[in-house]
Formats: sequence, C-alpha cells, structure tokens
Amino acid sequence: MSPRQPDASDADAPADTTSDAGHPHSTVGRRSFLAATGAAASATTLAGCLGGTTGTPTINVLTWEHYARDDVAAAVEDAVDATVNVTKSISSEKMFAGWQAGKDQQFDIAIPNNNYVPKFAAAGLAAPVPVSDLDSYPAIYDFFKNAMDTQLAVDGTPYGVPIRFGYYGYGYDSRAVPDHDPSWSVLFDGIDGVDLSSAVALYDNHFKAMSAAALHLGFRDAFDGDRITLSESQLGAVTDALIDQKQSLLSGYIAGDASFVKGITKGDFHVGHTGRMNVTNMRADGTDWIEMATPTEGALSWFEAAVVSTQTDHPDLAWEVVNEYIAPETGATLAREGHAPSVNPETTAHLSERRTELYGAIDPARLADMIPSKAVANEDAWRAAWERVKTA
Repeated sequence: MSPRQPDASDADAPADTTSDAGHPHSTVGRRSFLAATGAAASATTLAGCLGGTTGTPTINVLTWEHYARDDVAAAVEDAVDATVNVTKSISSEKMFAGWQAGKDQQFDIAIPNNNYVPKFAAAGLAAPVPVSDLDSYPAIYDFFKNAMDTQLAVDGTPYGVPIRFGYYGYGYDSRAVPDHDPSWSVLFDGIDGVDLSSAVALYDNHFKAMSAAALHLGFRDAFDGDRITLSESQLGAVTDALIDQKQSLLSGYIAGDASFVKGITKGDFHVGHTGRMNVTNMRADGTDWIEMATPTEGALSWFEAAVVSTQTDHPDLAWEVVNEYIAPETGATLAREGHAPSVNPETTAHLSERRTELYGAIDPARLADMIPSKAVANEDAWRAAWERVKTA
C-alpha cells in the first residue's frame, strides 16, 4: 500500500473537542485488508473486544485520523503480533460518549485528549496502566511522566499513556512581521514600529481566546490546579482587553485551522492565534514565510493519551500496541504522518533533519511553560463574558 499524504485541513484537529461535523469512519487494518483480499479471508480476523479465538488477534482502536494512515498501521503491525483496526473519530467527546454507550466492548483502545482520561477512568471504562510493562515509557519526557502521575491518574493510579502533543501560540507572516520576542502582547498591544491595525486574528472560541487574554494580562496563576479559575475582577479585565483588541487590532475571528491558513495566505491578517501543528502543516507544504511563536507567558497545550478498555479480551496485546505508539521508530512515523511531536524524544533519530525541525524533539525546558488543557471552573461566566465581547 502506498502511504497517504498528510491533509492540511486536519491540522490541530485533536485539539478541537467540540466538533460535531461528519461521522466516524472505519479504516480496516493492514493485515485485515490483506486477509480480505486473499483466499484465506475469514471471520478469524475479527477479534479484540469482539472476541475471536483463532488467527491473528485484532486490536480495535478509536482515535484520530492520523493513526489510520497506512504507514502508522504498518509500523505497529510490524512490531506487534496483531491486526490494528482504526476507527476514526472527530472529537474526544464523541469517543467518551461512544464508550459510555457500550462501545467499550467493541474497542480495545481509545486515544482521546488528555483532559478526557479522568472521565474514562471515573466511568470505569479505562484499565490501570501497567507502567512497568511499557518498554518505551522510561524514554518519554519527564513532563509527561508527571502528567501520568497527576492529571491522568485517579488516587495515584495512572489510567492513560501520553502519545503525542501540540500547543497554541500564534503564527505570523515573517514577510510583514519582523523577528520579535514571542508574547501574547503582540495580539493585544501590537509591536512597536509595526502597523498591525486590523491585522490580527483570534480564535472564535471563548476558551482559547479568553485564555490568551488572561495570559497576556499576567493571570498565570489562574491556570494552576485541576481547573482554570478567573476571579470576577480578572474576568472583567479579560473582557475589557478583548474588547479593546477588537476595536483596534482585530481583523476578525477565525473558526478553525482552515480559516487560519486561508486568511493568512490571502493577507487578511498577518498575525493569527493558532496551534503549532497548523504551522508545521503549512511549512511541510512549502510555505516558508510562516513562523510560529510560543509566548513566554505560557501556552495552552494538548496531548493525546491512550486508554485501554476494561472490557478488552486482549489487555496485554492492547498495551503492547499503546507501547508501540511511543516507541522511537513508530513514534517517528506517527509524528511524520500527523505533523505533531511524540512524547518520546528518541523519535528524532528516525526523522530527517527537516522533519526534526518541524516535529522532532524539543528542549524539555519549553515544556515547563505549557499549560495542559483542563476544565474551566466558572465556564458559564466565561461564556457570558465572551458574548459581551462578540456583541461589543
């Protein structure tokens, strides 16, 4: 099979857990495909949570589109004695809702965003992680080991394994915007000597836009703990900052990644709120003038984490598949196909120099400034404030 080419339109899709567009699409595993097209095709390819006692077991995975790419499935199947069958989903919310409705008996593994792992665990859908059995675990960044012990754990027991990650900042057109110290202030105050009037774009999303404004205003402490918490006065300051921005620098609000690419390419704006995966997609497609800035005040980040169903018939094999997703060579294949770095820095040894620059290992110190996505304590107040901004 020839590998599929990455699609620019799905950049940063894992970070958006609210989309309802489209429907999940099943992609048959490579071994299942070969069996189905040969004379030996039979029901023995059905295994995993669906049962099956003969032939090569099937591990059924519910996750994002990139994991279904031919090269990724082939890399896993070459290392693990199983057929990997990936069903594509468009949001962590749908993965969780599906498992709650009984699909935990159909799937061995789900790979949602990090903030959904505690929900899977609390609902009794996810099995504890056998950390000592994961050969690739010792090599992952300490930042993600800590996440396993905190955000992905319940009562000290981890239930999810980080796989890959990304973060938000802003992308800019280097032909119009000079090198500068990366800061959220660029989106709200501009840059001295550079005319950014009506040249800044912001996500049309209360969580992302208001978080950027809060970090710009220095409310970093609000992001500590299990939830993001802004006081009433801080929320008022955030609202005022967004209204001021709207009246001076804002070109418009963007719905998502495709809007960012189209708008900055057309010159509708020169600086735009975006995720790093979106920028790496553009650079991989040959756009050499796009640059990514990670603000020093902190950046919201996402990472995906695999959970294994408590209903799986093949728990050991399922964890082998999870382990392979973060193994150096397979992790590099996933990074290359999905344009997002692996939690295992050893993947860099299997990436070209160009691809290492885009989604290879990063300085672990940079991870310290990243804020994992988490729930908002007073989200109704955030939504009301966002409506005031939009109608101002």
